[in-house]
Amino acid sequence: MLNKVFLWEMKMGTFPKENLTGQYSNLPMDIVHFGSGCSDKIVEELDKSGIKNAVIITGNTLATKTDLVEKLEKTLGNRCAGVFSDTIQHVHRDSVINASAFAREKNADCIISFGGGTPNDTAKSVLICLAENITEKTQLDKYRIKFEYPDKVEIPSLTSDPLPMFAIPTTLSAGEFTFFVGMTDEERKVKDLYLDPRITAKAVFLDPDLTLATPERLWLGTGIRAVDHCVEALCSKTHQPFTDALSFRALNMLATYLRETKENPDDLSARGQCMVAAWMSVCGLANVTLGLSHGIGHQLGARCDVAHGETSAVMLPRVLEFNSSVNAEQQAIVADALGLDTRNKTTEESAILARDEIQKLIRDDLGLPWRLRDVGVNEEDFAGIAKDAMEDLIVASNPRTVNSEQEVIELLRKAW
Repeated sequence: MLNKVFLWEMKMGTFPKENLTGQYSNLPMDIVHFGSGCSDKIVEELDKSGIKNAVIITGNTLATKTDLVEKLEKTLGNRCAGVFSDTIQHVHRDSVINASAFAREKNADCIISFGGGTPNDTAKSVLICLAENITEKTQLDKYRIKFEYPDKVEIPSLTSDPLPMFAIPTTLSAGEFTFFVGMTDEERKVKDLYLDPRITAKAVFLDPDLTLATPERLWLGTGIRAVDHCVEALCSKTHQPFTDALSFRALNMLATYLRETKENPDDLSARGQCMVAAWMSVCGLANVTLGLSHGIGHQLGARCDVAHGETSAVMLPRVLEFNSSVNAEQQAIVADALGLDTRNKTTEESAILARDEIQKLIRDDLGLPWRLRDVGVNEEDFAGIAKDAMEDLIVASNPRTVNSEQEVIELLRKAW
């Protein structure tokens, strides 16, 4: 392994010279607090906004198997109007309607998401329902993104301002930093996307102390989700220097500190590094297009109930291989970010090094599932997954054009 400082100075020069054109939108939030104990600052942020009736949206495990939710309630005091913990992985519409009814009943003037991606996405979905007075599942159809492959898209906007949201994450999915949300339609078995900048958290608190109770597989899996953010951003058709720099550094941090948290789960410094890296990993998501790993992952979650971190663990190495004919040079930069010695290697050899190292990180170093069969996906699911993936906006932006459902099925077979 090369000296890290030398590696950084040498390898940042490998980005290709391009004619630059584009735009960059900053994350529409006020502040991010990070470090041990920073979650206590939520009272200060709520008081700045004049909040009187905050509703906490969290997960059942966090609420019943730890004392963390109870401690947060005590910290908030009479600012807390209630706790909703009946959230469901992949954010089913039923649970969103129930959570919205609860918040409405409590006269909520803000929503606090506390936990992983499920509470966070449920909270953002509740913001949509409260802003648009949605009380029935079918009303959500009006606001979901409609996409017809390859380039016909409709993105509805909210007609009213949503309540403010504050986020205290305990995983590395980093959805609290985005202004889109995935919600599962149980009848269609499809994860729909909803987008509005105003559903982004107003303030985020990255407190590693609160992650010690997070199950290891969830922590590491969401860490690989953040790795996926970095890799698909670096390999994007629309990558740009600002997002490249953030993704490069974040990927290096994640590859280093996920391993350290695996070896020593109580290492708060390493956990804090992972949280900041996850934040950095999504800074580009509003500004660059992604690819098949994210697009297929949405539908693996909706149709087969696979956790997003594990969809990334299974699909990312295969998607990199699928795309290598069109972006090997960018994949070689991934190898550099991972700290690999690419001296005297061709671009194609460096790209292979990157894929192999990501596979090693997932399978060998972190011990995560790495095949579809390991996460409960059956071969008979492939046709439905492929059909739904071709209706996902993100698939259309994959670096290598996806020409048919059959190509997706072949990719799924390789991942099985």
